[in-house]
Amino acid sequence: MSTRTVAAAGVIGLVLAVAGCTKADQQKTNADAQAAASDAKASAADTSQDVKAEAQKLGQDIKKSAKESGADLKAISKDPEVKKAAGELKGSLKDLGRAVKDASKKHGDEAGSDASKDEGSK
Repeated sequence: MSTRTVAAAGVIGLVLAVAGCTKADQQKTNADAQAAASDAKASAADTSQDVKAEAQKLGQDIKKSAKESGADLKAISKDPEVKKAAGELKGSLKDLGRAVKDASKKHGDEAGSDASKDEGSK
């Protein structure tokens, strides 16, 4: 064998070794990428399930709280003291309405008489 043949064989062997190593690295990188994508997909699915479960729990808590509040309001509205206070408030509001109406009417009458006084002085 000549030196050229040995050198050519060595170069070809080196090229094949590098090419083989690179292919193995590519396969490992590809496998790692697929594993990472699979992990991300599983994590997203787990997160989605957790969010769904928490939303359902929150909905149940709100429903329970609303039901309890409704029962409390119903019981409060039947309390004799509350009924008495509501009646007093209603009466006070009627009195306030009458007082505002009377004051408005009185103020309107005074404004009218002031206007007639101004016309008489001209």
